[in-house]
Amino acid sequence: MDLALLPALALTAGGLVAGFINVVAGGGSLITLPLLIFIGIPPTSANGTLRIAILAQGLVATTRYHRAGVIPWKTVAILVWPVWLGAISGALVASNMADTDFKSMIGWITLVAGGIVAIDLKKFLADKESQRTMFRRLLFFIALMIVGFYGGLAQAGVGYLFLAALVLAGGYSLVGANILKVVLVMAFTPLAIVVFGINAKIHIGYALILAVGQSVGGHLGAGATLSRGAALIRPVLVVVVVAAAIKLLFF
Repeated sequence: MDLALLPALALTAGGLVAGFINVVAGGGSLITLPLLIFIGIPPTSANGTLRIAILAQGLVATTRYHRAGVIPWKTVAILVWPVWLGAISGALVASNMADTDFKSMIGWITLVAGGIVAIDLKKFLADKESQRTMFRRLLFFIALMIVGFYGGLAQAGVGYLFLAALVLAGGYSLVGANILKVVLVMAFTPLAIVVFGINAKIHIGYALILAVGQSVGGHLGAGATLSRGAALIRPVLVVVVVAAAIKLLFF
C-alpha cells in the first residue's frame, strides 16, 4: 500500500467513528483532534482543520431538525450572540498559540473532557424547565460566552458544556437543550473556520477527507439506538481519549 494513502485512510476511518460517536454519545472530536496531530499536522493547525468536518456534520443535523420543525429559531437568534463573541475570542487565542503550548493544553483538556464523557453528564441534569430570573439570565449569557470561548479555543467536548449551560443556567429541558446545542455549535463553527483560515491553520485536503468520513459516520449513527449505542461506545471512547492524552502530554 502507498504510505501516502495511510493518513487519508486513517482520517476517513477516524471521521466515520467520530461521526457515529457524536450521534450516539458525543465527544467525537476527542478522537479526531489527536488523530490529526498523530499523522503529522501541527497541533494548532489540527485544531483548525477539524472544524470543516464539524461544520459539515452540523449542517446535516441542523437541516434535519429544521425539516422536522423542532428548532426554536427566535431563541437561537438571541442565544447565538454571546456564543459568537466567545468563539471568535477563543479561536483568536488558539490560532496564535505556539504548537508546543497548545499540544500540552489540549492534552489536559482531553483528559478532563474524557472524564466528562465517562461520568455521562446527562444523568446529572434535571429534565425539566425552570424559572429564568433576570440574574439567572445574566449568568446564562455569561456561561454561553465562556462555553463559546472554549469551543473556539479547543472544540473537543464542547457539546457537553453547552448541554450543562443550557440546562443548568438556561433552564431548558434536556430535549430542548440537545437541539439548541447542535444548532449553536454549527452556528459558531464558520466563525472559527474564518479565524483559523486567515491564520493559515487549516489543512484543506485533510479537512475535506475528515468531513466525508464524519458525515457518513453521523448518518450511520442516526440509525442506531441512542441509549444502547452510548452504553457500548462510551467505555471505548474513554480508553482511547486517555491513551491519546497520555501520548500528547508525555511522548
